[in-house]
Amino acid sequence: MNIRTSFAALMAASFALAQDPPVIKTTVDEVVLDVVVRDKKGKPIKDLTAADITLMDNGVKQQIKGFRLVDGAEAIEAEKHTPLDPLRQLRLVTLVFEPVSQDARRIAKQAALELIKGDQGTNVFYSVMTLNNGLFILQQFTTDKEKLRKAIEKATSGQFASYAAESDRIKGELTASMDRLRQGVTPNASPLDTSAAAQQQAGQQQGSRAVDMKLIDIQNEMLRFDQAIGAGENTRMSIFGLLSLVRGQQSMPGRKTILYFSEGLWIPTHLDIPWRNLMSTANRDNVTFYPIDARGVQTGGQNASAAADMARAAAASAASITQDGGAVSVESVRSSETGEASVRNNVQLPLRDLAESTGGFLIGDTNDLRPSLKRVNEEVNSFYEVTYSPGITTYDGTFRKTAVSVARKDMVVHARNGYFALPPDVRGGTPLLPYEVSLLKALDSKPLPRDVEFRTAAIRFEPGKESTKASLVMEVPFANLGFTEDAEKKAFKGRLSLMALVKDSKGEVVQKFSRDLPQTVPAALLPQRKAGNFVYREQLTLPAGRYTLESAVVDHETGKHGAKKAVLVVPSRVSGVGVSSLALVKNFEANGMGLAADDPFQYQGGRITPALANTIYAVKGAQMSMFFVVYPDPNIAEKPQVVMEYVLDGKPIGRGEVPLPAADASGKIPYVMSSPAENMPPGNYEVRLLVKQGNTVAEDRAFVTVAAKP
Repeated sequence: MNIRTSFAALMAASFALAQDPPVIKTTVDEVVLDVVVRDKKGKPIKDLTAADITLMDNGVKQQIKGFRLVDGAEAIEAEKHTPLDPLRQLRLVTLVFEPVSQDARRIAKQAALELIKGDQGTNVFYSVMTLNNGLFILQQFTTDKEKLRKAIEKATSGQFASYAAESDRIKGELTASMDRLRQGVTPNASPLDTSAAAQQQAGQQQGSRAVDMKLIDIQNEMLRFDQAIGAGENTRMSIFGLLSLVRGQQSMPGRKTILYFSEGLWIPTHLDIPWRNLMSTANRDNVTFYPIDARGVQTGGQNASAAADMARAAAASAASITQDGGAVSVESVRSSETGEASVRNNVQLPLRDLAESTGGFLIGDTNDLRPSLKRVNEEVNSFYEVTYSPGITTYDGTFRKTAVSVARKDMVVHARNGYFALPPDVRGGTPLLPYEVSLLKALDSKPLPRDVEFRTAAIRFEPGKESTKASLVMEVPFANLGFTEDAEKKAFKGRLSLMALVKDSKGEVVQKFSRDLPQTVPAALLPQRKAGNFVYREQLTLPAGRYTLESAVVDHETGKHGAKKAVLVVPSRVSGVGVSSLALVKNFEANGMGLAADDPFQYQGGRITPALANTIYAVKGAQMSMFFVVYPDPNIAEKPQVVMEYVLDGKPIGRGEVPLPAADASGKIPYVMSSPAENMPPGNYEVRLLVKQGNTVAEDRAFVTVAAKP
């Protein structure tokens, strides 16, 4: 399900500030709904008309504006000639594998290989991913069945340690292909990695070089996943990994499909909201899930624990109702909790919910997956597209339930079950998540709210002629956030959400990032948690120019917000030496595990964490450590030279040269310059960095406060 809204209309939308919950008003709301209809024997029905369909949105019957059967490669009427036509004719199918047992890997492998053997049109492209302590790609989108077979065998081999290196290799290939296409060079092989025969057959569907670039961009967007999101919990990793795959495909029109291979999911209560957000986002981005429970026939075993818990809950509930007096048993008090646990213990139910909420179906409780996979192929290739306008004038974040029925007997309808009443987002029509609405309201408030302490910075790296890479860093201290006690569970719960918008000189949003962090903390660990900070990092690439960085945070337990706006200047580097931003070091993690190859904060095999507070206390052993990266010009024979200068309250107090090591394999020189801070006079310091190479110069500066004591 997609809501189409022009960018201009969105930017003109007014944000109502006086209402609670926040309300965002707009006037454009065309909904596109994919519908699959079968008879009672499972045969697809392909002769329906709009008159046969009844569509309800939030309990109100809708007038159907558009209705057509999309069958095979005919995804759009021939008379339409917009630039998106070739994209609408493509079908993207993503296979995602979770770590499972050896028997489950065998079943998953057989199922995936059976799927790609099916009858697909030349417009159906598959990719292969894994979710295992991170999101990894083992095969970019392709129609080459032999390459798919190899990727599927690797994904189900259990060789988890090899996934990261293979994923990095493929990411490099995608980057190289995109660079060639931007330069106007058509690669010998399609960047989508199809066979020569498939390229010839699908030439009309793939379209121009611009379409190829768009599809590579889609694949890269799907891989925009920060592994820190899922730290500590397998379920969290799964939810946010799947969400990354969904959101990465939002700008691709038409039907998208994800086949999710796992052994079920156990959803704890503190992840209920992210789980619902995943399904809502899939609905808005037109992504259908077909979860595959790779355990095979499990019905009796998987329900045994749930049935036992439910029986105990029912008995306890009945006892508490009928007893005449005396103390109430612990079982009676906990009956509702036990009943809830009985539902959550069936790890197949979330998979069924994910499928049915997004218009797919669950494949499980069987060792013969061929009939179900045949249905998947049929639904990828053939469905009805229904368009209507629900007439929404106020987007208030509530859930709007949709229902589709057919005026024929014994018909089975597969369609999405609803969506949140949220406006399209400020970047290319991406749908907002529910928690993002109040953050946008905070950014539109005058004056900006300051009730939640946090810090934001954009640290520049790799300056270039066309664009510069940067790392967005947000840091939120837990000390002042609210936590609600659950005395029975001896734990505290809290929830933090944050957002950052990068706007160009015209005020248009060019990048948006957000994160939702529900958390449950054991009571014994709460002091430790409140002494720490949540640090969020995101990489972005921006053309040279002047930008505004807007950031906001909400503490859901207290309802308090914080918001900030700052100027971000991105310079250009035509030639000569370059340098990154100068950043104060908060800490250094030696031998950092799971370092991404493109992590700009790498230093001597470890990871730098920047200090956004920029305050140092002059205590024993304190150091003022500054991190920067020099980018030598390979066309200049002279080596780069660095000079650091310290200025206290406007007066220079020290200056000296910094001996640089040789550049690393990538041609960069990361460096940390440290000075003892314990004897520094308190005050406001300006640290100036000057880099020379030949006749070229690059410079940056940072401001640091030295305080006498904490």
